[in-house]
Amino acid sequence: MEESPQCGTEIPDRMVKGFGWRVVATIVVVFGWLIFLILWLGFLAADYSGYQNLAIILVSVLALAGILCATWVIWAMKMKWPIMKTE
Repeated sequence: MEESPQCGTEIPDRMVKGFGWRVVATIVVVFGWLIFLILWLGFLAADYSGYQNLAIILVSVLALAGILCATWVIWAMKMKWPIMKTE
């Protein structure tokens, strides 16, 4: 049974593979969302009601969460962490 890495131990190659682009994608998506939010609130929000602005922000948060979850869940499923059984 493979244990999670401890301090001072080497990280297995299977954990590193595909990790880098996911970190970069996460940073790009979050900053892209923040830019969208600033532009939306600064230039476009005045044309819509408060409820419509709230709905657009919530939909953008759901899209952000969906993109990030899809990216990281695939990586986590490839890791196949061992399940700890309690007896």
